[in-house]
Amino acid sequence: MKKLNEVSPIWHAVVWIVAYVLLVPVGDRLSELVGEPNSVTAPLLVVLAIVLIVYVSRNGWLRYYGVRSFRSGDFTKTLLYLPLLAIVLLQYAKGWREGLDLTAVLLIVALMVCVGFIEELVFRGFLFRAILTKSTLTRAIVISGVTFGIGHIVNLARGYTGVEQIIQIGFGVVLGIVLALLFAVTGTIVPLIIFHTLLNISGNVTAPDAGFDVIMLAITILISVGYAVYLVTVLRRKGPAPEMQLTLSPRADRSAHVR
Repeated sequence: MKKLNEVSPIWHAVVWIVAYVLLVPVGDRLSELVGEPNSVTAPLLVVLAIVLIVYVSRNGWLRYYGVRSFRSGDFTKTLLYLPLLAIVLLQYAKGWREGLDLTAVLLIVALMVCVGFIEELVFRGFLFRAILTKSTLTRAIVISGVTFGIGHIVNLARGYTGVEQIIQIGFGVVLGIVLALLFAVTGTIVPLIIFHTLLNISGNVTAPDAGFDVIMLAITILISVGYAVYLVTVLRRKGPAPEMQLTLSPRADRSAHVR
């Protein structure tokens, strides 16, 4: 996989995305056989997340893919991520989903922590970076964001209705572009992982309401458009994060820094 990443980073990203997309329905099907939603999917994604962490860490790619500690500038350039927090909190206006016990909630949390990490790493990390090596920053932001949204079509296999699927894709495209902008501005995906996890948890522990979800989509678009305009302004004024200049080779980056 390391060699594939060096030769064709886009195909490297595609392989990981396909592996993830195929693993989820397998886990869901096995969970159905067990009789407890997410009971197999969550452990499978825990394993995949661990594999990804070890893979990226051993190759010295953590900072390249945005897995690094916070800097004070991450918050000053992003309005403290408050627009993202607002989007998460709005979900709870629907009320709590009925029939959830402690086991179900714990499985949801475990699953969504893994989903948040995996999706941010493969879409904002692998795919975004792969496109950036071949094209412009603007194309990396737009293409990775749109691909992220369209990728949610796999939720049809999880029993989502057509309306729910359209809402999911709409959410995904809008938020995918905003999250890609945030990565370009800050060079870190850690806050994005936290947001992604909290958003997914909120969507799974709150009551289903298709009508409210349509309203939520409209509000999310308004918040996201405003936030995106602000982030584009930051990019134009201050430029992308220093991490955007890194390469796959940690040694080359260190040598360039010394010079």
